[in-house]
Amino acid sequence: MMSLRLRLTLWYLILTVLGLSALLLVSYYVLSQSLQQEIDFTLKERANHVIDALSITPNRPIPGISLEATDELSAPGVYLQILNGEGAVVAHSFNLGRQQLPITILTAEGEFPSSDSYATLYIEGQPVRLYNELLIREGVVIGTVQVGQSLIGLYATLHQLSIIYLVAVAAVLLFGLFTGWFVARLGLKPVVSLTRTAQEIARAEDLANRVHVPKTRDEIAILATTFNQMLDRLQSVFEGQQRFLAEIAHELRTPLSSMLGNVDLIVRYGDDPQRRAETIQALQRSGRHVARLIDDLLLLAQSEAGWHLQLRPLAIDDILMEVYEAHFDPRVRIQACDLVSVRGDPDRLRQVFINLIDNAKKYSMPDSPIVLLLRRENGRAWVQVETPGSSIPPEFVSKVFEPFFRAPNHAGQPSTGLGLTIVRWIVQEHGGEISVESSEGRGTVVKFWLPEHVPVASKHSPN
Repeated sequence: MMSLRLRLTLWYLILTVLGLSALLLVSYYVLSQSLQQEIDFTLKERANHVIDALSITPNRPIPGISLEATDELSAPGVYLQILNGEGAVVAHSFNLGRQQLPITILTAEGEFPSSDSYATLYIEGQPVRLYNELLIREGVVIGTVQVGQSLIGLYATLHQLSIIYLVAVAAVLLFGLFTGWFVARLGLKPVVSLTRTAQEIARAEDLANRVHVPKTRDEIAILATTFNQMLDRLQSVFEGQQRFLAEIAHELRTPLSSMLGNVDLIVRYGDDPQRRAETIQALQRSGRHVARLIDDLLLLAQSEAGWHLQLRPLAIDDILMEVYEAHFDPRVRIQACDLVSVRGDPDRLRQVFINLIDNAKKYSMPDSPIVLLLRRENGRAWVQVETPGSSIPPEFVSKVFEPFFRAPNHAGQPSTGLGLTIVRWIVQEHGGEISVESSEGRGTVVKFWLPEHVPVASKHSPN
């Protein structure tokens, strides 16, 4: 398996070589074209000098022209040849000897073309650049000046340049290999540190360890910060899970121990009717507590698994009145109950009211009233449960919706610590929000709202 460092190095190397190769190819092409254009320009200038020399004696026929002036324009590797109007060679530079420049200027019909031309030819295996310029007198072509130059020097220069370029590419290849490896190693150093930390956490199962965040404020720093945030979240979830399991074990152990103790009492004192009846009642209470705890845990597990309630239109004021009548208590009174409809689950809304009323009873003074209020306002059904004079310590207010949180209650009754957690989930599943306000002297108010729905017929009158 190829490592990330090696892949980055290879990509860096490939891109560097491709970029350099493209640059060198372009420069090679531009340079070769520039040198060839320079040769073409030189050939044209030499041809013009020859024509100027020929124009000194315009009335003399071409065969009798002296080439002393033209030979002065010649140089090693530069050739000159003059043709008459019939295409016959009438003069040439001495360095041609008995050879002739190829007569390529004539068309297939043996006539001169209408303009000057360039051509690259091979003479005895050597490349030659040839320029043909027409001699025109009074609008008639009377001959041609041919100037050629050997391209051996140009090709040798380009060959040396290509070798230099290849050596440069090889040098850059080696340099890029080491540079890319070093840069990749330096750039991935924080990632390697992060990987080692993650491996240490996996081996030691210690979620308290954290990755060092560099001060570069780049992507690596963002990755390290995000990783630490993920560890914070995992640690919080893990610790919450541990607390959750410990609380479940504690909650189940207490009633189960009580039930086992009561069973022992029945076995020991089963002949005493009064003692047996009291023990059976205690068993029933413990059994109901365990059943309620299991129901709450099941509902909490469903909420964590993303399970959703089945909602339908209903009158929430009917639900409130049913709970009030079924669980009548002199301390509980309804201050207001508007007719308002919502989309909801009747069983779960009933559970919300029961949990809130039971919670108010447990965490309020025995003689403290519990006031219920249902208002229809701004397209919402507002529900409020108030216990005047009974307040929650400020440090507990933000924790009341956490699973298994229990503040000291005045009634001394057992509690699973899941009531308000379940209430909040049910309210949120109905599209609402719930909050708790508590202050010394004013008491505690738990209030929530649900979105209003099209009203349905209520079973009780406003009175």
